[in-house]
Amino acid sequence: MRFGVQFGVYAAGRDPAEELKDITERARLAARCNFEALFYGQHYLNGPGSAAFQSLPMLAYLAGQAPGLYLGTSIFLLPLHPPVMAAEYVATLDILSRGKFLFGIGQGYRDIEFESFGVPKRQRRQRLVEAVEIIRRLWSEDGVSFRGKVFQLNGVSIAPKPLQRPGPPILMGADTVQSVSRVPEVADHWIASRRHSKNFLREAVPAYKLALEHRGKEFKGLFIFRDLCLARTQAEAERRVRTAYERKYREYHREGQPGERYDLPFEDLKEGRLIMGTPEQAFEEILAYHEEFGAEFMWFIMNWPDFEPQWALETIQMFGEEVIPKIKRATPVCALP
Repeated sequence: MRFGVQFGVYAAGRDPAEELKDITERARLAARCNFEALFYGQHYLNGPGSAAFQSLPMLAYLAGQAPGLYLGTSIFLLPLHPPVMAAEYVATLDILSRGKFLFGIGQGYRDIEFESFGVPKRQRRQRLVEAVEIIRRLWSEDGVSFRGKVFQLNGVSIAPKPLQRPGPPILMGADTVQSVSRVPEVADHWIASRRHSKNFLREAVPAYKLALEHRGKEFKGLFIFRDLCLARTQAEAERRVRTAYERKYREYHREGQPGERYDLPFEDLKEGRLIMGTPEQAFEEILAYHEEFGAEFMWFIMNWPDFEPQWALETIQMFGEEVIPKIKRATPVCALP
């Protein structure tokens, strides 16, 4: 298996220079502690209650801070961006990461983002599908022409092209069994979200495998990210994470995040989602994800708004030094990406 760290939203009142310092420290520690990837989330218009740096410039920065690691978007809101821009930015990031970029995309769900960009939300699937086709062709061809319902190109080329040929893997988020089944139409892999309970995964993973089979594609394993909080006792880990975790899932509920119910108490929300406790407990849980769902590439959110930065560092170090080596010994060579 491979493991990574995800960065994203932080408390709006926090000094962004301090947040950048903490992100840098977490990324460097992860690189020293057996992690192989850094991911960055994306949303626009996070304020006033929270804040977030934008993913692509931050990943370019992290390429210099922790060279040699995979870099990925988890996820990039593709329907809000022109495909030519996305193709060129990702090509640059693939070069900066020495051919180890993972392009995670999603169609988005927040009304405020679509309204503020002037993009009709009803077009999001069409825009995403057309954009992926254009991006793949720009990465691998010259003189690309395209006539779609949304986008048109006339004999254009990008340079430089990505190091990975024909291009970086495209990963895609999806939050219902039906939308998961449609991922193979567009992307190379499905990203199972931190929000997906094990009950959802038990429905979605078989549907995803069947959809791959229908398109003649092989299931090589699951990309999945989770929330993770480790401490020397289960009680201490729960004390650290409870408030921040409940707050985040209430936010999902307010903003209309599709999928499952998120207006639930901590005891219900954590079930089958949150990996929490000691390194020994985390080892057993990760191994269970690998054995039941075919999880091969996992990454984790380890900090939340108003979460103590030191706690995130402790989780990274404990997981990286005490869990990852044991998992590596217990699992075969990772088939992803």
